[in-house]
Amino acid sequence: MPLLALLLGILAICGYAAFSRLLAHRERMAELEAKRPHVLLQLPPGDLADADRLTEDILVACREKGIEVDLEVR
Repeated sequence: MPLLALLLGILAICGYAAFSRLLAHRERMAELEAKRPHVLLQLPPGDLADADRLTEDILVACREKGIEVDLEVR
């Protein structure tokens, strides 16, 4: 009986440690995401072909400089 209680205690401690570690990781990731700059790029009025070409040029330039871009078209 004491062995069973000991095993359950160890299991509970390990579970708590893993859950605490997960929460700490999520908090660090949220801090990193909050530090990322959010830039709104507004393209000049014109036809869609020019806007697509301009967008591709911007994405290529960002890739060359090592900037990761998440593109969201609105």
